Amino acid sequence: MWTPRAPSYLRPRRSWRAPAELLNFALFFICAVLLVMSRISHGIVIDARDWLVDMTVPVLEVASIPAIQARHVMERARSYAGLFSEIDRLTVENAGLKQYEWRAKTAERKVAQLRALLNAVDDPALHYVTGSVIADARGPFMRSALINLGRDHGLRVGYAVINGDGLIGRTVDAGASVARVLLLNDLNSRIPVLAGPAGIRALAVGDNGTELQLELVPDGAVLQVGDEVYTSGSDGVLPRGLRVGMVAGAKGAYKVRPHADLSALDTVSVLFFDTPALAATDPPAAAADRPLSKTPDSGEKAREPGEANTGSGLPSGATIQQAGSESGTQATAGAQTQQ
Repeated sequence: MWTPRAPSYLRPRRSWRAPAELLNFALFFICAVLLVMSRISHGIVIDARDWLVDMTVPVLEVASIPAIQARHVMERARSYAGLFSEIDRLTVENAGLKQYEWRAKTAERKVAQLRALLNAVDDPALHYVTGSVIADARGPFMRSALINLGRDHGLRVGYAVINGDGLIGRTVDAGASVARVLLLNDLNSRIPVLAGPAGIRALAVGDNGTELQLELVPDGAVLQVGDEVYTSGSDGVLPRGLRVGMVAGAKGAYKVRPHADLSALDTVSVLFFDTPALAATDPPAAAADRPLSKTPDSGEKAREPGEANTGSGLPSGATIQQAGSESGTQATAGAQTQQ
């Protein structure tokens, strides 16, 4: 018997959602199983996980090569694109520096002519000796360092100590082969300085911090952040013109940020700068027999028969250097006299 078929729009359609739902359920089930197994510290699970990682690492490395190369290409393209602007900037900067160089040479010629007219006396060359910091003595009320230089090398109390960045302090105690340096940021440190292009006189005072207090600034003085601060030499102990730091802070609370990193000192130099004030604080008297002494050695050690008189306060084996000399030569104490 023939049965008429129902129209197509009345026939039930096949559902494609059943396989997708089954796949989602299987994936969720696998993830749950893997999550549970990852929390189980069983040897088989750990070994399987390690094996899987070892197998996937080479594949991931190979797959990451194109991404790494593409990143390198993009970085090079950006750097090449920035080179043109950098070249333009350097060209303009070079042109400006050439103008400043010409002005500096002109000013040097004028200064030389004026000094010749005034018959000015040139500053004496400073001798110095270089050593290393062997100990860093720090406390709640002190900031000092020990250096491996002493009176055997010609040191005296009050000499300025510098490094490649600028002034770091002065010697306050000297023994035969060791000296103590009072750092700029010590509470007892007081350094007369000049600040700014106008050379405003002030006093750099240590407070055991990373910056110095700039005190005794004249009323109405105007300083800008970043102005250079250098020694004035008005105390009669330190040479004039030693770099100290830069101005920081605001008006009424100016500070000095030292050029030298006082917390990481290594190689330092001691400047031999003898003045009447230094002779008054460190007179030539006999030294006491102790590791560190403020009294210097007697003017001249007893010489063995046949030993030549060097005419210097330095021992015959000490090596000194002359600051400001172009050749940078060294001379022993037998050929150099201490200032």
